[in-house]
Amino acid sequence: MQDWAPIRAEALEALIAEQLLACEPRWRECFARCRIPLRTAPILRFGQTESVFLVARMGEVYLYYEDVEEGFNFSSLAEDGSIRTPGFEQWELSHALRQWLSPATSHSRLARSKPQRHDEGGPI
Repeated sequence: MQDWAPIRAEALEALIAEQLLACEPRWRECFARCRIPLRTAPILRFGQTESVFLVARMGEVYLYYEDVEEGFNFSSLAEDGSIRTPGFEQWELSHALRQWLSPATSHSRLARSKPQRHDEGGPI
């Protein structure tokens, strides 16, 4: 059994490139418009502050990669820059993009939801 280690930026870039190939052209185009340079954001996991990579942004909602769950999720950020509403989905990029960019998805609920308590200041 191998010890778990956080994903490195280079490995995440490769994973994104690989999973984009499975996406419909319209989702790839949307992702290209929303994509941001990878940066980390704090996330509260079981009372511990750790970090995830933000990969894209639409308005106040970010698409991020959750390396413990090995999947993509989306959330707004709390005032301290942490993930406001951690998700535990294990979505591949194509599934996350469909959910995130769907007109039926209410991003306003994510922006208004109560943030998780986070004692660390600012993005990592």
